[in-house]
Parts: sequence; C-alpha cells; structure tokens
Amino acid sequence: MELITSYASKKVADYLILEKPRKVCLIFWHGLGDVIMFLRPLAELRALFPDTKIDIALQDGVGQEVLFEGGLLITSPNEAIDGYEYTFQIHFPMCEHLNGAYTKQGWCCVQELGIDPVDDYPTLPKHESKLVACHFQATALPDPINPTKETAEEIWNEIIESGFIPIEAFFQHKYYNPVNKKFGFIDCTTRGAKPSVKTLIGLYQHCAASICVASGNLPVSLAVMPEKTLYLQKTYCIDCYTKQNVASVDINDYEKGSVKNWLVKL
Repeated sequence: MELITSYASKKVADYLILEKPRKVCLIFWHGLGDVIMFLRPLAELRALFPDTKIDIALQDGVGQEVLFEGGLLITSPNEAIDGYEYTFQIHFPMCEHLNGAYTKQGWCCVQELGIDPVDDYPTLPKHESKLVACHFQATALPDPINPTKETAEEIWNEIIESGFIPIEAFFQHKYYNPVNKKFGFIDCTTRGAKPSVKTLIGLYQHCAASICVASGNLPVSLAVMPEKTLYLQKTYCIDCYTKQNVASVDINDYEKGSVKNWLVKL
C-alpha cells in the first residue's frame, strides 16, 4: 500500500503497465468543475487498463459522488487508502500558462496520468429542476389577493427547507402596480429582466413547481403544469379560475408547514 504524490519520473499509466496492480485508487480532492472535467480522462484510463480496478476517492460532504458509481468519500487527501496497492494523489495541474496548448483535463492526462490527452466532456445525466416559481402579488387587485410579507416569507423559507430553489416570477411590465414592491427577503427574482410572455412561459416550463396568487401568472401555471401548481387563496377560491383539481392553501390564516408538506409530496 503506497501513496504516490509525484509524477516527475513515472506517471499513473507507468505504474499500471509495469506493476500490473489489481486495485488502485485515485484521490481527486478538487472542486466540482475539475471533477466534471476529469470524468472523461478517468473513463479513458479505465478503458486502457481493464484488468486493473481503478476507483476514485472524493471529498466527503460536497455531493460529488453522484457523478460516479462507487466513488469513495474521504476526509483527507494525504493518506494511502486501505485495500489498494497504490493510491495516486491527482493534483489536476493548472494549464492557463500554456495559453490554450492543452485543456486542463488534457494537461492532467499528459502530466499525471501518462495517456494521450482527452479533452471532451461527458454527457451528464438528466435531473429534475428544483426551481419553484413564486408569484405573491397581483397587479389589479392586490388587497384581496396578496399575502402579507410575513406569510410570503414563511412560504419562501419552506421552499428552501424542502430542498427547492425559490425564484420570484415577477416581471415589471408596462402596467406594473407600484404598490407591489419586492419583499426584502426575496433574493432571486426576474424583476430586472425585460418583460416577455415567451420568457414567462419558458420560465414555468423549466420549473419543478409553481406557487402563486390569482394573477396573470396563475393561468400560465395552470396551462403549463396544473398538477404542480399551488394556489395561494385569500379571497377568491380556485374554482373561479379552473375546474381542475388544483391544490390550494389559505393565506388568511396560513398553517405553517403547508407548502413544505405539499412540495415533498410532488
């Protein structure tokens, strides 16, 4: 069991050719961007040496293991890992000083892995969006429709607690009502973007869910994803706008946890 940290005289491939180890592990203690760039060189190394089991060890606690099958999680990059004949510490050296002669992943192939440069990127698996479009304020009838700041903030925080990402789907169009000022807790919004019906529809088409009051956004949401729309009811019931079975919560006396419970069941 040996930890290799320098590749001045021998590269990873040299050890695999000369020593023919049965199991080795590559410690890759780097950020997400570097991990994604390393996926294709790792796949190429495994293809070139099918008789050696080549595992990878990643930082614990940052979630990179979802990109790998069987990735190990470690808390220190400076120790050999039990059960492997060799543990290679991959430094993934910078290449910016080479002015484009190599990509970063290609430079790692040459400097550390000892294989021909691999420059392309993998096709990452598809995952569902975690964006939740929120619309808390109506243009025409704010008083009988809008929630209080406190209720809106409770809903916003419950979205975050549920593992989703709230975004205020609010465009300040030509007839914007100045009473609908942005709530101070909102840190992700479309208010600064150019108002566009196409942009609004596209936003909803890429969201996991929609939470909105009786505003222009509600019909858009119902047309795109009625089964993932939560109506915030204050004065007017959802039956005024659709006969579909659409979920709703009462914001006159909001029951804490309602939005969170709805989201986790999607």
